[in-house]
Amino acid sequence: GKTAYDTTCIACHGADLKGMTGLGKDLTTSEFVKSQTDEQMVAFVLVGRPASDPANTQGVDMPPKGGNPSLTEEDILNIVAYVRSKQAP
Repeated sequence: GKTAYDTTCIACHGADLKGMTGLGKDLTTSEFVKSQTDEQMVAFVLVGRPASDPANTQGVDMPPKGGNPSLTEEDILNIVAYVRSKQAP
């Protein structure tokens, strides 16, 4: 999961998964991530979240598949596992 994260998610969520100001949220403390099942997270990443979505608090599009159309569902599931391994208890 780290390799796929590093090639796609790192640009907005940072190498430490703590987010980038004005871009991606901190994934290490995200209540959203914690509240979702792995399957729900995969479904979320597949479609992304437009800036117009009221739940988008950054005001920046999260593109489908993080902007990487070559990501497979298995890649995304591995990214979710990697993110969960880095989350604060």
